[in-house]
Amino acid sequence: MGRSKKRSRASSSRLNPLRKAGSNNNDKDSNVVTKKLQPLLHSLSSVVPNDRSIALSSISVLCEDAHMRQLLLKEKLVPIILTRLLSDSNSDIVVESFGLLRNLSLEEGYDVSIHLWRSDIWTSISSNFAKIIDSLSALQAAEQQSKSKPIGNAKVESKRLLFDFVDNLLSLVVALSNGSDDILNEILKEDKTNEIFQVILQLLKYGVEKLPINLFNTILDLVYDLSSESFEFIEHVSNNTYILQFLNELSPDLHPQANELTRVLVEGIHCQFLDMNITYDQCNRIIHSVCHSINNIDPVKLMNDINDPVEITPATDKDESSKVIDKIKDYNAKRNESMMKLQSIEIAIDLITAVTEIVASKYELSESHEATIPDELINTLTNFLPHVFMILKDTFTSRILIGWNNLIWLFVSLSLTDLSEELLTTLWTYVTQLDSQDDLSIKIGRMGCIWAILKLISSNEAIDSNNQALINIQMMNNLEFVKGITGEFQNSDDLELKQKCINVLSTYAMIQGQIEVNKEIGQFFVHTLIQSDVQPEVLVEMTNSLFQIYGDASYDYNEPIFVRGGFLPILKEQVLPNLRQQFKMVDKNKNPELKETCHDCLTTLDSFIHYKINENPASP
Repeated sequence: MGRSKKRSRASSSRLNPLRKAGSNNNDKDSNVVTKKLQPLLHSLSSVVPNDRSIALSSISVLCEDAHMRQLLLKEKLVPIILTRLLSDSNSDIVVESFGLLRNLSLEEGYDVSIHLWRSDIWTSISSNFAKIIDSLSALQAAEQQSKSKPIGNAKVESKRLLFDFVDNLLSLVVALSNGSDDILNEILKEDKTNEIFQVILQLLKYGVEKLPINLFNTILDLVYDLSSESFEFIEHVSNNTYILQFLNELSPDLHPQANELTRVLVEGIHCQFLDMNITYDQCNRIIHSVCHSINNIDPVKLMNDINDPVEITPATDKDESSKVIDKIKDYNAKRNESMMKLQSIEIAIDLITAVTEIVASKYELSESHEATIPDELINTLTNFLPHVFMILKDTFTSRILIGWNNLIWLFVSLSLTDLSEELLTTLWTYVTQLDSQDDLSIKIGRMGCIWAILKLISSNEAIDSNNQALINIQMMNNLEFVKGITGEFQNSDDLELKQKCINVLSTYAMIQGQIEVNKEIGQFFVHTLIQSDVQPEVLVEMTNSLFQIYGDASYDYNEPIFVRGGFLPILKEQVLPNLRQQFKMVDKNKNPELKETCHDCLTTLDSFIHYKINENPASP
């Protein structure tokens, strides 16, 4: 529990604020490829190192644009990097090439990551790890021998390049591991993990305080990321005395240039390694610490800086080349600063989400729910966090919705039903009026929050005879809301979103005092259950919802809707035969768990029908 998933696996389209809308005009694309991209790609084969370097830097900048990136990938950018640039005689080009592969792996996810892995990228990573270890040892020895001598510019540049190289390689490992579960499992094998540890140990031996802050953050990010995804990695770390000692003593104070990302990652690592041994007080401290770490970042300004376009015009002479190089360096410096802040906020939100999940798990696993949660933590959850989430909701929407979802379900678990009317009204208005802009992750997150809020206000402790909680959010007998959710269900092909819609409708239907609402939802469910083109998972979810809605004859809607509405004969004569037919189509060899779930659903439905017949003997 509490494992914070930073990004979805096997996905080539994760939410990314760096992605800018691109043109789909084929004629324009053809012109861009011919006049702009192909000359740059051709320059990668130039005999002049400076020409290759400028072309590579320009391509790296262009790849920040999603559309340009796609055009470059179609022009075989990745094979060009793998076959030409990783073995280039110029060290700067090799280093930047690994950085570009890292960016492509992060942005494109599964497709690029799996292509790199199948192209045996690990062999190249491994061989360069060995070179880096040797170089770090030599650097340390040289510095110890010449402590009193001034360091020349050439040595300073050489050291910078070395640190950039190890930074790009380690972050490429993280990007690859996030691209595919299969790649993650390969990286977590002991031989590969040990190679990574050897590099980290050599860096620690060189001296944490002497490392560039971005490299130190990359080390922390790798540990945080892999520990977030795998208990196996935590075991590997626990079995390495030196790495474990470093993490036990980990503090932002270890590095003189610690920034927002450093502080957030340190707390993230502490959280992952404490896991269920964490105390409520530690949970409270971590939440406040990470929020304090990002407090001075203006999210709106940050996103404006990130989305500020930059145009890199190819050089025509030496003077122009110098200007292009300076412009790229300036862009990269600003981008790195912005990306550091962006990552700080993203991880902070993920970490808060994980902590709320851990609190819920600890509470549910305790021998008695009377185990006291400190008032300080309750105040943080009910007053402090909602304020933080509302500040970040417009710029980090997808992540904040996940955070809200976890937080509201925690309120349900803790029976925190006396939340302020203002908070519930503000939150309800936000999630119901949120424009998803065809972003599936936002649609799913939004629907999950709607479900959780309805669950919270419909609980026995929150609801009263007047349904005041519903009235406060204008949801009493709201048939337009029902039509909106059923419409979203019908217009979506995504299973998870459909299931969330069912959960919302089911929860809303069970709130008494709304006969017409229950009728609308009940009829929609029954009508859907007799269709032949519905996913079996949806049929199961919807059937189980009917059991919940109409399982108790004492509910005010049971008699007028279920009994007099003739639901029972429809279930017996149409729904049950249809489900039997649809569930036969599920292959027990390909989907054994689903097949068993379908079988259980049919068995329960048959029992439910007999139960309702006995409950209402006059029914057919």
